Amino acid sequence: MEPRWIEAEHSPFGVRIFDCRAIATAMTTSMSNADTAEQFMALRESDGTHLFGKRPANPVRVDVSMSYPLELKDLPDRGIVFRSGSMEEKWDIAIDDGVLTFARSWTGEVVYNCDIRRENDAYVVSTLVLSDDLIVDDDVSYHVHVVNYLLWSHVFDIVYPHPLANGSDVDEDTILTSSFSAFGKRGWFATIERFEE
Repeated sequence: MEPRWIEAEHSPFGVRIFDCRAIATAMTTSMSNADTAEQFMALRESDGTHLFGKRPANPVRVDVSMSYPLELKDLPDRGIVFRSGSMEEKWDIAIDDGVLTFARSWTGEVVYNCDIRRENDAYVVSTLVLSDDLIVDDDVSYHVHVVNYLLWSHVFDIVYPHPLANGSDVDEDTILTSSFSAFGKRGWFATIERFEE
């Protein structure tokens, strides 16, 4: 599991990926701030209601077209669909009335919302909400791909590569540290490639 690039023809995802497992599965997190640690622990007890109806700061809407097979998981109508089990997992995700809310597990800060509905044999996502402050003009779709990754990897528990921002430093050490910071121990693989939206 040495960190390395895997070319598309040898990748299970059909795109070139960087293998981050050596760091993702072995790195541990320590907190120097006791308040942050206490907040993280308190949020482990939540049933998700602290996220219901919450939106990112300065929210903007992005229209998307993403779908996921219904057979992957039977999502509840309300409650937690992914709860970070350790400080090495960076996201909490809750659902309420057809809206998924994605929050950072350490702070409870809401980063994304998306609608999700059952349609025929799939879950369909058509709208994403995020903070206008996050959008970078030369890579507006990056956050669409982050949410797609979070749906596959956290909501549906499928190993899936997370996106690297366009123009991001492809230095391997930078990829490893930024991957772990953003996605923790579930950030096994990174890719510069974009999937169909």
